[in-house]
Amino acid sequence: MYHWSIEEVETLSTKEIIRKLRGFGVDFKRSQFLEDVKRFYSASDLADHWVRIYPITAEWFDEDFIWMAAIVLWRRLAPDVINSEQLDEMMQRGYDLKRERRIKECCNKESQIREHLKKRFSPDMKSIENAESVFTGMQSLFNWCQDLELELGNAGSEDTIFYEKRIEYCREFYRMLPDTSSLVIKNMKRAEAESYFFLGEKEKGDAAFKKIIEEFPESAWGYIGWGDMYWLFSRNDELPRLDYDNAEKIYRMGLAKATSDKRVILDRLRDLEEEKKKVMR
Repeated sequence: MYHWSIEEVETLSTKEIIRKLRGFGVDFKRSQFLEDVKRFYSASDLADHWVRIYPITAEWFDEDFIWMAAIVLWRRLAPDVINSEQLDEMMQRGYDLKRERRIKECCNKESQIREHLKKRFSPDMKSIENAESVFTGMQSLFNWCQDLELELGNAGSEDTIFYEKRIEYCREFYRMLPDTSSLVIKNMKRAEAESYFFLGEKEKGDAAFKKIIEEFPESAWGYIGWGDMYWLFSRNDELPRLDYDNAEKIYRMGLAKATSDKRVILDRLRDLEEEKKKVMR
Protein backbone atom coordinates (compact mmCIF):
# COMPACT_ATOMS: atom_id res chain seq x y z
CA MET A 1 0.00 0.00 0.00
CA TYR A 2 1.36 3.42 -0.98
CA HIS A 3 2.54 5.90 1.68
CA TRP A 4 3.16 9.60 1.11
CA SER A 5 6.13 11.35 2.69
CA ILE A 6 7.02 15.02 3.01
CA GLU A 7 10.17 14.36 1.00
CA GLU A 8 8.15 12.99 -1.91
CA VAL A 9 5.67 15.86 -1.86
CA GLU A 10 8.63 18.25 -1.98
CA THR A 11 9.77 16.65 -5.25
CA LEU A 12 6.55 17.86 -6.89
CA SER A 13 6.30 21.30 -8.42
CA THR A 14 3.94 23.83 -6.85
CA LYS A 15 1.59 23.47 -9.81
CA GLU A 16 1.57 19.69 -9.46
CA ILE A 17 0.77 19.89 -5.74
CA ILE A 18 -2.09 22.33 -6.36
CA ARG A 19 -3.43 20.22 -9.23
CA LYS A 20 -3.40 17.11 -7.02
CA LEU A 21 -5.10 18.98 -4.15
CA ARG A 22 -7.86 20.08 -6.51
CA GLY A 23 -8.16 16.53 -7.73
CA PHE A 24 -8.82 15.48 -4.12
CA GLY A 25 -11.55 18.12 -3.75
CA VAL A 26 -9.67 21.09 -2.25
CA ASP A 27 -10.76 24.27 -4.04
CA PHE A 28 -7.27 25.76 -3.74
CA LYS A 29 -6.82 29.44 -4.61
CA ARG A 30 -3.47 31.10 -4.05
CA SER A 31 -4.99 34.41 -2.88
CA GLN A 32 -7.16 32.64 -0.30
CA PHE A 33 -4.22 30.54 0.83
CA LEU A 34 -2.14 33.66 1.52
CA GLU A 35 -4.99 34.98 3.65
CA ASP A 36 -5.44 31.67 5.44
CA VAL A 37 -1.80 31.42 6.56
CA LYS A 38 -2.42 34.57 8.61
CA ARG A 39 -5.43 32.99 10.35
CA PHE A 40 -4.03 29.58 11.22
CA TYR A 41 -1.02 28.85 13.44
CA SER A 42 -0.09 25.61 11.72
CA ALA A 43 -0.30 23.94 8.33
CA SER A 44 -2.06 20.95 9.91
CA ASP A 45 -4.77 23.28 11.27
CA LEU A 46 -5.20 24.71 7.78
CA ALA A 47 -5.43 21.20 6.31
CA ASP A 48 -8.10 20.31 8.89
CA HIS A 49 -9.99 23.42 7.78
CA TRP A 50 -9.91 22.19 4.18
CA VAL A 51 -11.28 18.82 5.26
CA ARG A 52 -14.15 20.53 7.06
CA ILE A 53 -15.24 22.87 4.25
CA TYR A 54 -14.50 20.86 1.09
CA PRO A 55 -15.87 17.51 -0.14
CA ILE A 56 -12.53 15.70 0.15
CA THR A 57 -12.27 12.52 -1.91
CA ALA A 58 -8.82 11.43 -0.69
CA GLU A 59 -8.90 8.08 1.13
CA TRP A 60 -6.51 6.01 3.19
CA PHE A 61 -2.93 7.20 2.81
CA ASP A 62 -3.92 9.84 0.26
CA GLU A 63 -5.45 11.69 3.21
CA ASP A 64 -1.87 12.35 4.38
CA PHE A 65 -1.18 14.20 1.16
CA ILE A 66 -3.58 16.97 2.21
CA TRP A 67 -1.65 18.08 5.30
CA MET A 68 1.75 17.39 3.75
CA ALA A 69 0.79 19.58 0.79
CA ALA A 70 -0.25 22.34 3.21
CA ILE A 71 3.18 22.20 4.87
CA VAL A 72 5.12 22.31 1.60
CA LEU A 73 2.98 25.04 0.01
CA TRP A 74 3.25 27.15 3.16
CA ARG A 75 7.05 27.01 2.97
CA ARG A 76 7.05 27.92 -0.72
CA LEU A 77 4.28 30.52 -0.95
CA ALA A 78 4.48 32.17 2.49
CA PRO A 79 8.08 31.71 3.72
CA ASP A 80 7.89 34.80 5.94
CA VAL A 81 4.91 33.50 7.93
CA ILE A 82 6.32 31.09 10.51
CA ASN A 83 3.97 28.23 11.37
CA SER A 84 4.02 25.77 14.26
CA GLU A 85 5.67 23.07 12.15
CA GLN A 86 8.59 25.40 11.43
CA LEU A 87 8.79 26.45 15.08
CA ASP A 88 8.84 22.79 16.05
CA GLU A 89 11.75 22.19 13.68
CA MET A 90 13.56 25.21 15.13
CA MET A 91 13.02 23.88 18.65
CA GLN A 92 14.40 20.49 17.67
CA ARG A 93 17.41 22.19 16.11
CA GLY A 94 17.94 24.06 19.37
CA TYR A 95 17.95 20.78 21.29
CA ASP A 96 20.39 19.32 18.75
CA LEU A 97 22.74 22.26 19.30
CA LYS A 98 22.47 21.70 23.04
CA ARG A 99 23.48 18.05 22.65
CA GLU A 100 26.39 19.19 20.50
CA ARG A 101 27.38 21.55 23.35
CA ARG A 102 27.00 24.57 21.08
CA ILE A 103 25.20 26.36 23.89
CA LYS A 104 25.44 29.95 22.65
CA GLU A 105 24.09 28.94 19.24
CA CYS A 106 21.33 27.01 21.00
CA CYS A 107 20.34 30.12 22.98
CA ASN A 108 20.35 32.32 19.89
CA LYS A 109 18.09 29.86 18.07
CA GLU A 110 15.71 29.63 21.04
CA SER A 111 15.61 33.42 21.36
CA GLN A 112 14.41 33.60 17.75
CA ILE A 113 11.66 31.12 18.59
CA ARG A 114 10.71 33.20 21.61
CA GLU A 115 10.19 36.30 19.45
CA HIS A 116 7.95 34.38 17.04
CA LEU A 117 5.89 32.94 19.90
CA LYS A 118 5.41 36.31 21.59
CA LYS A 119 3.59 37.56 18.49
CA ARG A 120 0.97 34.87 19.10
CA PHE A 121 0.35 35.67 22.76
CA SER A 122 -2.74 37.74 23.48
CA PRO A 123 -3.31 39.91 26.61
CA ASP A 124 -5.77 37.39 28.04
CA MET A 125 -3.12 34.63 28.10
CA LYS A 126 -1.81 34.85 31.65
CA SER A 127 0.05 31.55 31.90
CA ILE A 128 2.26 29.37 29.75
CA GLU A 129 -0.42 26.69 30.13
CA ASN A 130 -2.89 29.06 28.38
CA ALA A 131 -0.31 29.86 25.71
CA GLU A 132 -0.01 26.18 24.74
CA SER A 133 -3.15 26.78 22.66
CA VAL A 134 -1.21 28.85 20.10
CA PHE A 135 1.39 26.16 19.44
CA THR A 136 0.55 22.70 18.15
CA GLY A 137 4.02 21.25 17.64
CA MET A 138 5.60 18.09 19.00
CA GLN A 139 7.43 20.02 21.71
CA SER A 140 5.88 21.28 24.96
CA LEU A 141 5.95 25.04 25.56
CA PHE A 142 5.77 24.39 29.30
CA ASN A 143 9.05 22.44 29.17
CA TRP A 144 10.68 24.51 26.45
CA CYS A 145 10.32 27.83 28.29
CA GLN A 146 12.16 26.37 31.29
CA ASP A 147 14.86 24.83 29.09
CA LEU A 148 15.53 28.27 27.60
CA GLU A 149 16.14 29.75 31.05
CA LEU A 150 18.58 26.95 31.91
CA GLU A 151 20.51 27.24 28.65
CA LEU A 152 20.82 31.02 28.97
CA GLY A 153 22.41 30.38 32.36
CA ASN A 154 24.81 27.82 30.88
CA ALA A 155 25.73 30.19 28.06
CA GLY A 156 26.34 32.95 30.61
CA SER A 157 29.30 31.01 32.00
CA GLU A 158 30.90 31.40 28.56
CA ASP A 159 29.75 34.94 27.78
CA THR A 160 28.20 37.18 30.45
CA ILE A 161 25.93 38.88 27.91
CA PHE A 162 23.75 35.77 28.20
CA TYR A 163 23.23 36.49 31.90
CA GLU A 164 21.80 39.83 30.79
CA LYS A 165 19.59 38.02 28.28
CA ARG A 166 18.54 35.61 31.02
CA ILE A 167 17.47 38.48 33.27
CA GLU A 168 15.49 40.07 30.44
CA TYR A 169 13.82 36.78 29.55
CA CYS A 170 12.89 35.82 33.11
CA ARG A 171 11.46 39.25 33.93
CA GLU A 172 9.46 39.31 30.72
CA PHE A 173 8.17 35.79 31.37
CA TYR A 174 6.80 36.30 34.89
CA ARG A 175 5.34 39.69 34.01
CA MET A 176 3.67 38.50 30.81
CA LEU A 177 2.52 35.12 32.17
CA PRO A 178 2.06 35.68 35.94
CA ASP A 179 -0.48 32.87 36.43
CA THR A 180 1.96 30.18 35.30
CA SER A 181 2.66 27.37 37.80
CA SER A 182 4.16 28.96 40.93
CA LEU A 183 7.14 26.58 40.75
CA VAL A 184 8.05 27.93 37.31
CA ILE A 185 7.59 31.53 38.45
CA LYS A 186 9.81 30.92 41.50
CA ASN A 187 12.51 29.37 39.32
CA MET A 188 12.39 32.27 36.86
CA LYS A 189 12.75 34.82 39.65
CA ARG A 190 15.55 32.85 41.25
CA ALA A 191 17.38 32.64 37.90
CA GLU A 192 17.07 36.42 37.58
CA ALA A 193 18.48 36.98 41.07
CA GLU A 194 21.38 34.58 40.48
CA SER A 195 22.23 36.29 37.22
CA TYR A 196 22.66 39.64 38.97
CA PHE A 197 25.24 38.03 41.24
CA PHE A 198 27.01 36.41 38.30
CA LEU A 199 27.24 39.86 36.70
CA GLY A 200 28.78 41.28 39.88
CA GLU A 201 25.64 43.28 40.71
CA LYS A 202 25.39 42.12 44.32
CA GLU A 203 22.95 44.80 45.53
CA LYS A 204 20.48 43.98 42.76
CA GLY A 205 20.92 40.28 43.49
CA ASP A 206 20.26 40.75 47.20
CA ALA A 207 17.18 42.87 46.45
CA ALA A 208 15.83 40.26 44.02
CA PHE A 209 16.30 37.41 46.51
CA LYS A 210 14.65 39.45 49.27
CA LYS A 211 11.59 39.86 47.04
CA ILE A 212 11.52 36.12 46.40
CA ILE A 213 11.48 35.15 50.08
CA GLU A 214 8.89 37.85 50.79
CA GLU A 215 6.64 36.47 48.07
CA PHE A 216 7.38 32.79 48.76
CA PRO A 217 8.48 32.62 52.43
CA GLU A 218 7.50 28.96 52.69
CA SER A 219 9.81 27.84 49.86
CA ALA A 220 13.27 26.70 50.92
CA TRP A 221 14.81 27.32 47.52
CA GLY A 222 14.78 31.10 47.72
CA TYR A 223 16.95 30.92 50.86
CA ILE A 224 19.10 28.14 49.41
CA GLY A 225 19.74 30.04 46.18
CA TRP A 226 20.57 33.23 48.05
CA GLY A 227 22.86 31.58 50.57
CA ASP A 228 24.66 29.69 47.82
CA MET A 229 25.76 32.97 46.28
CA TYR A 230 27.96 33.68 49.26
CA TRP A 231 30.09 30.57 49.20
CA LEU A 232 29.21 27.80 46.73
CA PHE A 233 29.62 30.10 43.71
CA SER A 234 31.86 32.73 45.26
CA ARG A 235 34.93 31.48 43.42
CA ASN A 236 33.59 33.23 40.36
CA ASP A 237 35.38 36.59 40.04
CA GLU A 238 32.11 38.42 39.49
CA LEU A 239 30.63 37.19 42.79
CA PRO A 240 31.17 38.56 46.31
CA ARG A 241 34.10 37.19 48.24
CA LEU A 242 33.47 34.28 50.57
CA ASP A 243 31.02 35.23 53.30
CA TYR A 244 30.28 32.13 55.31
CA ASP A 245 28.53 34.07 58.05
CA ASN A 246 26.07 35.67 55.63
CA ALA A 247 25.40 32.34 53.94
CA GLU A 248 24.71 30.70 57.31
CA LYS A 249 22.45 33.56 58.36
CA ILE A 250 20.36 33.17 55.18
CA TYR A 251 20.15 29.38 55.50
CA ARG A 252 19.02 29.64 59.14
CA MET A 253 16.40 32.16 58.11
CA GLY A 254 15.14 29.50 55.73
CA LEU A 255 15.06 26.89 58.49
CA ALA A 256 12.86 29.18 60.55
CA LYS A 257 10.42 30.13 57.78
CA ALA A 258 10.38 27.42 55.09
CA THR A 259 7.79 24.66 55.30
CA SER A 260 9.37 22.21 52.87
CA ASP A 261 12.80 20.94 51.81
CA LYS A 262 14.36 21.84 55.16
CA ARG A 263 16.53 18.76 54.76
CA VAL A 264 18.27 20.46 51.85
CA ILE A 265 18.94 23.53 53.99
CA LEU A 266 20.39 21.31 56.74
CA ASP A 267 22.60 19.63 54.13
CA ARG A 268 23.83 23.05 53.03
CA LEU A 269 24.62 24.05 56.61
CA ARG A 270 26.55 20.83 57.15
CA ASP A 271 28.52 21.30 53.93
CA LEU A 272 29.15 24.92 54.81
CA GLU A 273 30.56 23.95 58.22
CA GLU A 274 32.86 21.36 56.63
CA GLU A 275 34.08 23.93 54.12
CA LYS A 276 34.83 26.42 56.88
CA LYS A 277 36.87 23.79 58.74
CA LYS A 278 38.93 23.04 55.63
CA VAL A 279 39.71 26.74 55.16
CA MET A 280 40.75 27.12 58.82
CA ARG A 281 43.21 24.22 58.70
